[in-house]
Amino acid sequence: MREVVTEFKVAYLDSPSAGRLAIVTMDNGHDHTRPSTFGAGGLASLGAALDEVEGQDDVKGLLLTGKPFIFAVGADLTSFNDATQEFARDAGRRGHEAFGRLRDLPFPTLAAINGACMGGGLEIALHCDVRTLSAAAGAIAFPEVFLSIVPAWGGTQLAPRIVGPAAALQVIVINALNNNRMMKPPEAFGHGLADRLLAPVDFLEESLATLERVVTGEEVIERREHDEGELDTALASARKAADGRVHGATPAPYRAIELVEFAARGGDLAEGLAKEQDALSELLPARQAQAAVYGFELTQQRAKRQPWKPDAQARQISKVGVVGAGLMGAQLGALFLSRYEVPLVCKDIDEGVLGAAREHIEGELDKRVQRGRMDAGKADFLKTLVTCTTEYEPLAGSDFVIEAVVEVLELKRRIFAEVEAVVDDGCVLATNTSSLSVEAMAAALAHPERVVGLHFFNPVALMPLLELVRTPRSSDEAVATAFAVARTLRKSAVQCADTPAFVVNRLLTRFMGACGHVVDRGNDFAEVDDAVKELGLPMGPFELLGLVGLKVAAHVARTMHEAYPDRFPLDANFQMLGETELPGVYDWSQGPRVPFAEISERWLITPDRERLTADQIRSQALEAVADEIRHMLDEGVVADARDIDTCMLLGAGWPFFMGGICKYLDQTGISDKVAGGPFITERDHALG
Repeated sequence: MREVVTEFKVAYLDSPSAGRLAIVTMDNGHDHTRPSTFGAGGLASLGAALDEVEGQDDVKGLLLTGKPFIFAVGADLTSFNDATQEFARDAGRRGHEAFGRLRDLPFPTLAAINGACMGGGLEIALHCDVRTLSAAAGAIAFPEVFLSIVPAWGGTQLAPRIVGPAAALQVIVINALNNNRMMKPPEAFGHGLADRLLAPVDFLEESLATLERVVTGEEVIERREHDEGELDTALASARKAADGRVHGATPAPYRAIELVEFAARGGDLAEGLAKEQDALSELLPARQAQAAVYGFELTQQRAKRQPWKPDAQARQISKVGVVGAGLMGAQLGALFLSRYEVPLVCKDIDEGVLGAAREHIEGELDKRVQRGRMDAGKADFLKTLVTCTTEYEPLAGSDFVIEAVVEVLELKRRIFAEVEAVVDDGCVLATNTSSLSVEAMAAALAHPERVVGLHFFNPVALMPLLELVRTPRSSDEAVATAFAVARTLRKSAVQCADTPAFVVNRLLTRFMGACGHVVDRGNDFAEVDDAVKELGLPMGPFELLGLVGLKVAAHVARTMHEAYPDRFPLDANFQMLGETELPGVYDWSQGPRVPFAEISERWLITPDRERLTADQIRSQALEAVADEIRHMLDEGVVADARDIDTCMLLGAGWPFFMGGICKYLDQTGISDKVAGGPFITERDHALG
């Protein structure tokens, strides 16, 4: 793919007070939907721009800014695929040389951060003497550790010197480990990444005025002194965060911590930059970073292109219905109302449940007002659009109705029939089922082609994945409408076939079953959790059960057994968990990961079986998952293995440095062992 080059465009301003100022704008020639990145061409353009500026003998200062809404978002990730050590070291060196020239200019420089600023974009800003930040700028972050590399264009060395070690470790390591958490301008300013936080209305003018005052000496930028005593505490906190999140499965956060510590303890800058190049040359070609780049492309580019979307006109949605106003239904209602801003009908048989749903929906609107994301008057108006009812008739006129009742097939079939009786023939009906047959729900309808599955994950507002289930009878219009709904709700939809438990729950159930068999052999729950977490997962399978719920997990396990009894045996111990009224496996009130006494007493151990080592536990679980993926691809559950990885990244929270699961199985040879070849082939079957 040809590089989209970010050009550094130079203009000049003659200031009455400060003299001639260079204004350099980073612009890749596209609008804000395609942010400016730095590749070889971009770094060369920076060099050419600095050649021009340095060739002028009367320039007194330089202001660096970006195109509208975008400052810069770092390196061009498309160039990282199959990177060698030589490529990585050269990329680090070229970035250091280009940015270093900016840092070494003989006059004051100011980075006017007008929009989204990440990675190399933040690093180039740190090379300037002063930074102003628009209060309306987009996300600000160092995402490198999330991608299993480190900020290697000066970030690990300059950030501790400018903002102090605690703030540097927070923004470089801890935020990245926290699912690549982005900062808003006030937070970034609070950490010291900017010297001035300015209103957006006259941001460029005020930034220029700041540069003028710095050039004339009228304004001196003062930064707080950093307490040397904070370093050891900050380092310990960062290491604890890394251990708790990745469990040593990727070296990136630990290398970043080492680099920040070197700078914070007074290490030579040139030596520190050389250490960044060393780190990048080791990390970028490694399995973890290559998987992370692959995962980033899946979730940020491929999924957003919606490669499965049919070429059909989506139905316009001017009214939405939600049937079942419990936990999921209330969350769905709040999301649809805030994104569509159209009349919403919540239907349930229980007035108390409806009251709680209305309270939740209105509470979510109030939170948006409190956070400054919605005007109070608009929130009050949206509240008037909500109808809570025990009757079906108010659903008339809806363009889209989704049911979110308990997982009972006959109940869902009856609800769809009753909804169909009051809506028009084109109204799309969706189910939020996590495991039941969508086709079976629609079988008795006059228009079964209108039905699709939209499996949301809990919590609805936060989880980005939608499993979009297309039945053999689903129409192109219904599926296109479902994809449009996903886009409006800001979700990533992955199309899958109407098979039991779809993608995420099917794989997790097979994974959980393999882990349960290990406990049957005599290993402790905690031993299994610890072994699995060494893959880099944030929690183990039995810790996860506390979030999923024992009854839900047991129900899905039974559904899978009925569909595939040879691969999903009905484990008596697992079904026992579903019979209890316990919130999970562990009784946290008794200490870390202490199983409930009832579970310990009732769990049956297979006699005369040897306990497994951590390596054996992981192998058994991963080989079971690989076997299930082989069956899923053979069955056509998804079009391509990339779909499975997208689902596991966005729906199950599997780490980017594993690339989901198929990428990891290919990289480690497990797919070859189990399936006779890699799951991810050169051809992306979802693209035809």
